[in-house]
Amino acid sequence: MVEPRFQRNLGVIAPATMERLSRTHVLVAGVGGAGGQCAVDLARLGFGCLTLADFDTYERHNMNRQAGCFESTLGQSKVEVVGRMCLDIHPDLRLRRVPEGITAANVDAVLAGGEELPPVDFVVEVIDIAGARAKEALHRACRQRGVPVMTGLMLGFGAALHVFQPDAPLYEQLYILPDGRIDLPAIIPHLGSYMLPEYMDACYQGRGHAPTCVVGATTAAGMMVSELMRGVMLGPRAMVSWPEYLYVDLFDHRYVRASLLPARERLTPRRVSAPRG
Repeated sequence: MVEPRFQRNLGVIAPATMERLSRTHVLVAGVGGAGGQCAVDLARLGFGCLTLADFDTYERHNMNRQAGCFESTLGQSKVEVVGRMCLDIHPDLRLRRVPEGITAANVDAVLAGGEELPPVDFVVEVIDIAGARAKEALHRACRQRGVPVMTGLMLGFGAALHVFQPDAPLYEQLYILPDGRIDLPAIIPHLGSYMLPEYMDACYQGRGHAPTCVVGATTAAGMMVSELMRGVMLGPRAMVSWPEYLYVDLFDHRYVRASLLPARERLTPRRVSAPRG
């Protein structure tokens, strides 16, 4: 019998799948905009095992897009706040918090499970773009353990989704530049028509934030959660996976499913066209 809090999922999700979700363990590495919303969505779907990893606390500039950011939570740990939200939705959730975030030193132990949790089945990697080395360590460890890892990058009113199976090239080979920055034009290969060039140029050059809003955060979360459901229901290889990626922009009414070339030259920061209208 399905618990009443999840009954409205029936018809979208079969009872046997609900049982499988209760045993599935997802690591959400980074619980800010996309990651925090993703964690809450997973709790509402009935996923039974979650690990939340993030070292950060809420600041006022998080307010425009992060599910756990309120005046009442400023200065509080993101994993503590999002963890409380998840447990308030799903009290039987087996939850682990990693308040130091993902590091090269702890990544293997985090993926192995423990604290009454099984080994991690899927990883959502939404570590801030400043954390390139943590991303690199997590992707390497997932590859070694045979765990699919996905990343959803929000930008403007849209997002890009990439899923890496264990046989995909290493993350650093694809998306980390020689100076240690993330190659944003490569991993977000499309831009909304409305994006302001001066802000994007500063972002690409490492001098400014990645312009986004709550729509981009919830879009990225929705894409990642939907793809996780495909992984649970149809198997990991049914997920759109490198070299394929998805890009959605709700303002421009744009949906892209395309492939990246296996061997590509590093893209250099590009200027964006002026917004229409």
